[in-house]
Amino acid sequence: MRLLAVAALILAIGGAAQAQSAVEVTATPIPEFDFRTKVGGAFGSLVYLGGVQLKSSDPDFGGLSGLRLSADGSRFTAISDRGNWFTGAIDYEGSRPTGVSNVEIAPTPGRDGKPLPDRRGFDTEALEIEGRTAWVTAERVHWLTRYELGPDGRPEGAGKAVALPPASAKAPSNSGYEAMARLASGEIALIGEKFLDDDGDNRGFVVGGKKPFEFSVVRSLDFSPTDLVRLPGGDLVLLERRYKPPFSLSIRLRRLSAKDIEPGATLDGPVLMEASLVQRIDNFEALGVHRSPDGRTVLTLVSDDNFSPLQKTLLLQFALPD
Repeated sequence: MRLLAVAALILAIGGAAQAQSAVEVTATPIPEFDFRTKVGGAFGSLVYLGGVQLKSSDPDFGGLSGLRLSADGSRFTAISDRGNWFTGAIDYEGSRPTGVSNVEIAPTPGRDGKPLPDRRGFDTEALEIEGRTAWVTAERVHWLTRYELGPDGRPEGAGKAVALPPASAKAPSNSGYEAMARLASGEIALIGEKFLDDDGDNRGFVVGGKKPFEFSVVRSLDFSPTDLVRLPGGDLVLLERRYKPPFSLSIRLRRLSAKDIEPGATLDGPVLMEASLVQRIDNFEALGVHRSPDGRTVLTLVSDDNFSPLQKTLLLQFALPD
């Protein structure tokens, strides 16, 4: 029996290694955010640093909904809404992103350790990483799952369920927790895409501490949260999207004060930038942050193309002035 168990373990490890594969991705530069905003130009409260459109012949590339970067912005980890885990490098010329390289894909394991794609909980939307630990949200089932990461930055083994308060399960099926960030306290903040409180604001929860609690974020102009990051100083930036069929799409970034997050609080904050289809945008659902070599705080936006030929995978970067 012991020999059989060892053999099964070897096969499992071998299968996991084979599941990881390289993905060839090409990049087309985006030198202008719009006709007035070239690389280095101001847009809202930010500075446009450049961007690229990413393409791949791999049918599993795309649908990127969660993003985290290394401290210097040289490496990225992303998760798609098909439950796939991507890692790779972001290439630069100076402070301008020029493409991605060494991209690899692997299926994210479920809570039973088996590949998550095409199974319950596969609709993964948000990603957070701290050291060798990652958290992933799954829409529709409203799960939060914690993973331990290996030296290659991929989950090792089955994910562990993170307990959520009962009220969090009442989120609409396709409008669950797309925005997530780890607070300086170590707790996890979750904000629903369109999970409204009695005042019509976006409901959020803080979990992972001694006692979970609920808060809200002001909802205005029908913008819906799609991702959240914690800045080096502790405050938060919220990525939001508004879509009005068939041809109206807008995105915006809002800064929120972390000290305002407490039970029953309703957060609001200044808009850092708002863009529409006049600018080079798409369905932005992923947001990352890092410090550039010159000390600036850089926000990276990545769009979810929904695996549609009518949409694009864009990677844009903006500097947040200190």
